[in-house]
Amino acid sequence: MRRFIAVLLVLTVLPLAAQVTVTGEGKKGNPTVRIQNITGNEQIAGKIASDFRCCGWFDVVRSGASDYVITGSAGDNTAELTVANGAGTPMYTVTAKGKDAAKTAHAAVDAVLKKEFNIPGICRTMIVFAAEVGKNKKEIYVCDFDGSNIIKLTNNNTLSIEPSWHPNGRAIIYNQFLISSTPLVEYDLINYRSRALVRQNGLNSGRISPDGKKIAFVVSVGNQMDLYVRDVEGGNLKRLTNDRAVEASPVWSPDSRQICYVSNANGRPRLYIINAGGGTPKRIPGVLGSESVSPAWSKDNKLAYSARLGAYTLKVLDLSTVMNYEGPKNESAIIADSSMPAVEGESPSWAPDNRHVVLSSKGVIYIVDTRTNKKRVLVSGESKCNGADWSPILY
Repeated sequence: MRRFIAVLLVLTVLPLAAQVTVTGEGKKGNPTVRIQNITGNEQIAGKIASDFRCCGWFDVVRSGASDYVITGSAGDNTAELTVANGAGTPMYTVTAKGKDAAKTAHAAVDAVLKKEFNIPGICRTMIVFAAEVGKNKKEIYVCDFDGSNIIKLTNNNTLSIEPSWHPNGRAIIYNQFLISSTPLVEYDLINYRSRALVRQNGLNSGRISPDGKKIAFVVSVGNQMDLYVRDVEGGNLKRLTNDRAVEASPVWSPDSRQICYVSNANGRPRLYIINAGGGTPKRIPGVLGSESVSPAWSKDNKLAYSARLGAYTLKVLDLSTVMNYEGPKNESAIIADSSMPAVEGESPSWAPDNRHVVLSSKGVIYIVDTRTNKKRVLVSGESKCNGADWSPILY
């Protein structure tokens, strides 16, 4: 995995703008942290401060009282941070080492998040997305969790859309629209090689299961668009739906046993769940809007989706409540209530911390905190971007 992070640096950089613009107010505030002094390498120190602002688990203050105080030192791609309480009493120290200043800072802040909140941090992640490069042309790009290090992965000169991460973090899956076919392509981030993972006439979006063994995808045959599943490397093809409804946007449950997807079986697009081995689909109760689309299933059984409430708006549903799934018993499961500011956007994707999602709205990629509905711009610019997907922890 470390090799993947290093080799990405030689690829083409996209002329888009990475931004950190936070909007919205939230009731459930974060603990405050003050970066008091990090000596030594100024580049790493600055990146650590930036990561604390972007990670979404702390509110950084410049002066005055705070819940936590950070001191430490940074050297040649190394960092040591001491975390003290508001009174200045040291509580613990974390150390980190990386291949460059950014990766060192990412690892250091993630170590604090792990120690303080017992969560996988999001600083060592990347986000993949599609960006418009011309008329009817899109290419696939990645960037760091904070919007920096934007890199172009493909140069297909065609329509390449709906990218998603392989669960191992070493490949990207996306749809490529060719003249005679729409294969589901796997792009190997280690060896820079592409292959058609699924070749099927009428193929639409597809996703690999979290255990890496199966792939779910939608195929249009005649007047039907149905959901299928098969082994990633081929074989054991199974048709899960067979009706006049239009199916779309399959995503997997954390245990790889079920699939959530969109269907208009009852007239309008709604969310359904079906066992990966087949059976009768169940419509998910409690969803909002005249349409509900673009589901994303978190590891702690929350479902983010886009509800049509005039504009498409981010909503989050606790499946442990509406579907009797066993849910988490920790604070990170808190979902922003209806009094929080509405966030417009489509195609949400969960971060590994089960709290933040990435989504797109009007050609801009945003990061949204589902506990507060605060959002920040991740990527914007002349190229319209959409279809973002959050990676697993990469190193």
